[in-house]
Amino acid sequence: MYERYKELGEKKFREKYGHKVFTSECIKLYKSSGWYFVGKSKIDKNYEEIGMLMQGAKEKKIDVKILSSVSLGKEKFLVKFRACMEKSAILQPSFLIKSPIEQYVVLSSKTLQTGKCNDYNVQINAKQTSSIQIEYIPDLSKYKNIKSKMI
Repeated sequence: MYERYKELGEKKFREKYGHKVFTSECIKLYKSSGWYFVGKSKIDKNYEEIGMLMQGAKEKKIDVKILSSVSLGKEKFLVKFRACMEKSAILQPSFLIKSPIEQYVVLSSKTLQTGKCNDYNVQINAKQTSSIQIEYIPDLSKYKNIKSKMI
């Protein structure tokens, strides 16, 4: 509609398209200083930052530590672990949870922020807590055949 706005001018544009719900919003947008910009838009910059976070996740190391484990019955444990990132953020960190009995990948919906730690809880089948291991996975492509869960 912007080309029509430029051709007609605001007054004629309002007369011709005034019955449309979006007409006032379009005119506000066209008059906005943000409408004219040089370089990348805010949306482009946001996508670029997200892309850098996703790419950077493959190159980063996260400190993962098991904090506690509680028995939930025969060979089943609830494990609390902490993941910390010092130098930069990771958008959706993923972890391999494994024991001799079971292994799976968990995907976090929480961003792991710079200089912060996130705590997580997972359940796993294991004979003893000492056999449980948790590690950060920078690249999920190696684990396509392993079941995954969101945490």
